[in-house]
Amino acid sequence: MIDTNLLESFLAVAEQKSFTFAAERMGLTQSTVSQHIRRLEGQLEQRLFHRSTHNVTLLPEGERLLPHARRILSAIGDAERDFATPGVTGHVSMGVAEDFATSRLPDILKRFRRFYPGITLQIEVGLSGNLLDKFHSGFFDIVLVKTRTSTHQTMPLMADPLVWVASPDEPDLYRQRPLPLALHPDPSVSRNMAIEALNAAHIPFIITHTSLSITGLRAGVIAGLGVSAFGRHFIPDGVHIIDAVSVGLPVLPDLPFVIEQQKGMADNQAVSALIRAIHENVSMLDQHTLSMLHPSGLKVR
Repeated sequence: MIDTNLLESFLAVAEQKSFTFAAERMGLTQSTVSQHIRRLEGQLEQRLFHRSTHNVTLLPEGERLLPHARRILSAIGDAERDFATPGVTGHVSMGVAEDFATSRLPDILKRFRRFYPGITLQIEVGLSGNLLDKFHSGFFDIVLVKTRTSTHQTMPLMADPLVWVASPDEPDLYRQRPLPLALHPDPSVSRNMAIEALNAAHIPFIITHTSLSITGLRAGVIAGLGVSAFGRHFIPDGVHIIDAVSVGLPVLPDLPFVIEQQKGMADNQAVSALIRAIHENVSMLDQHTLSMLHPSGLKVR
């Protein structure tokens, strides 16, 4: 079956005649839209677009698909409006890890707004450790974060393979010893996992660049200040994955994402609706490269 997310990206590119403008329209990154088109072309075993330096045009097979895509998405929209539950109202405050916020969250919020226009959201983006501290002080109703610990309110969401990345202009940076690293400051789950793996492999390293934001880390990596580690589904544009095995770096473990809600929220319809929307969105990720996190993989606090 054709993923409707892919059809939405296809329709946006076809109408905007630009991957950049399509990404802006959908609230996604350009690389995500490009990945959607590649996956759709793979499913259909047909090329849909002709791409040149300045133009994106539909090929004949893309022209064939266009009216089907419009009819399918229109029918889905009609069904969503028909079965939407506008009677659910409320306010939800949520903290979200930045890598998830800059990739999956826009699509989640767009779909959530269709179903639940009466629910207002307050969202803060940041480092998982900082968000968890604020959550435990009662600041958020729920958090979507990376963590290797668990409480009774923790719901495993996904486990994304953590990979080494570097600048395409600095292909041999990983050979340097000590290994230069560009990482988030503490508290950071990905930072700790990368350092633990290097220590276990007895590879000396030096942290040459830190940033609280993914944008800042991306800038440092592209500038050649160091290699970094990102979840495979959350790699920023402009960097490339290092094949750890072939270059002698340790293979990194999966990056665990969880949802945690405050006690007493189980019967809150607004919170439950948002959590359900998040799970539904994550379930549409490529299951060939994404393994679901098993509760036994968490250390209970």
